[in-house]
Amino acid sequence: MNRQGHTALALLAGSATSVAALSASPMSTTLEVIGFGGVICAASIMGGLAPDLDHKTSTASQKLQLSSGKRKLMRALSGIFLFIGCVWILLGYSIQVGAIWIGAGIMAGSLARLRTIILIASGALMLIGYAMYDWHWIALFTGIALFIMPFVKHRWIIHSPEFAIVLSLGLFVFGSQHPGLVMASCLGFIAGWWSHLFGDIFGSDGIRSLFVPKFKIALRLFNNGGAAERMISKLCQLVAIAIWIFYGAVLYF
Repeated sequence: MNRQGHTALALLAGSATSVAALSASPMSTTLEVIGFGGVICAASIMGGLAPDLDHKTSTASQKLQLSSGKRKLMRALSGIFLFIGCVWILLGYSIQVGAIWIGAGIMAGSLARLRTIILIASGALMLIGYAMYDWHWIALFTGIALFIMPFVKHRWIIHSPEFAIVLSLGLFVFGSQHPGLVMASCLGFIAGWWSHLFGDIFGSDGIRSLFVPKFKIALRLFNNGGAAERMISKLCQLVAIAIWIFYGAVLYF
């Protein structure tokens, strides 16, 4: 599935999760219902897009990096600046000026790899928090995942059901220790993540087990971005709206 399909499926998963959670623990006011359901749905959409952070050109990854054209420009400028800086120093001119050129080259190169830097830095912060401040073990798991994400293949570790199981368990345990909106966010993210894997099953690539790579589920029912996916996306949106209408009718009438 592409962005449109995953977003619609995540919205449906988030709506169903919201209604189930609200039915189990009813809220006292309409504002609380809207806030709780809104947080779950927003977190679900984020969870529905997050697995594709392991893909350089996915919607989630594009939020963390410059456009393709700008990345090419930054790589070219990086090479030029580094060359000028090194030549400037080797020819015996000002070391300070050469260092400025080299610094500019490093900065341009960093901008060209902004996604990689953000993911590694985020992972490092999670690992530091776990090691130094006794954060929940989900921080260790998330930190390792973010740290390796720029270097793993698309649809491998991050898209495996084993990864999703551990992530879901960690988020649920963490959320249960912090009731309210934190728990709502965790439930939504879990629902969105599984909706992403469920959506990928319908395509040709499918998903595969991490420990049994030959075990793969790929129904090959439609192509990414095709007419069938667009129809399913609209259907998911309609069903999500119907779920909320039905819940509202039951709640207030």
